Amino acid sequence: MIIVIIIERVKAMQKYSKQREMILKSLKNREDHPTAEKLYLDLKKEMPEIGIATIYRNLQILTEQNEILKINGGKESDRFDGNTKKHFHFVCEKCKNLYDVFLEDDKMEQWEKWLENIAKNTIADIQTTNITINGTCKNCKKKEEEIK
Repeated sequence: MIIVIIIERVKAMQKYSKQREMILKSLKNREDHPTAEKLYLDLKKEMPEIGIATIYRNLQILTEQNEILKINGGKESDRFDGNTKKHFHFVCEKCKNLYDVFLEDDKMEQWEKWLENIAKNTIADIQTTNITINGTCKNCKKKEEEIK
């Protein structure tokens, strides 16, 4: 009886590992910062048996393991990013597209020093930052100008 339970748990862990690997691979190979729901719809095409709860559970695990980034969506759904290099995000208020924003190394060093200064002045230990810049993207701005 105990052996059967252990075997079932090992099989379940292997199954979840395959699914987690597929989720991670998908996020690493895309730039669109999908929601859990979008990721689910995309992966369901390749793995019809995958469930939305599996997606959410594995996104949580991958986030906790620092394999992916979770981008707080505020009023919108959270988004996920397979690129864990230090960078910021820009969200267009019009079309809701989300873009990566990378700084040059020296600018990123300045940013990190600024965060260290904040930590010293607030007697805080900053563990992570998630900077999201909101505005209007070039495409939406161009459309607005064409209408005028």
